[in-house]
Amino acid sequence: MTQLSDAAEPEHLTRTTSWMEQVELHMRAHNSAPLTSRQHERLQIARANGVEPWAAFDQIVGADNVQF
Repeated sequence: MTQLSDAAEPEHLTRTTSWMEQVELHMRAHNSAPLTSRQHERLQIARANGVEPWAAFDQIVGADNVQF
């Protein structure tokens, strides 16, 4: 029998975040404008090529897409 700790982390802290969810978190952190269809397409290509979410965000969305 496995004992659970009283200090077990909530589910949202232990679940795996998908690649695109990670990009969306970066977008929220940088107050980015919504993605264009071209940016979304480029992100899908980057994911297929093994680019890390942060690097893909930086290369494809970047600071030019930030709203103030």
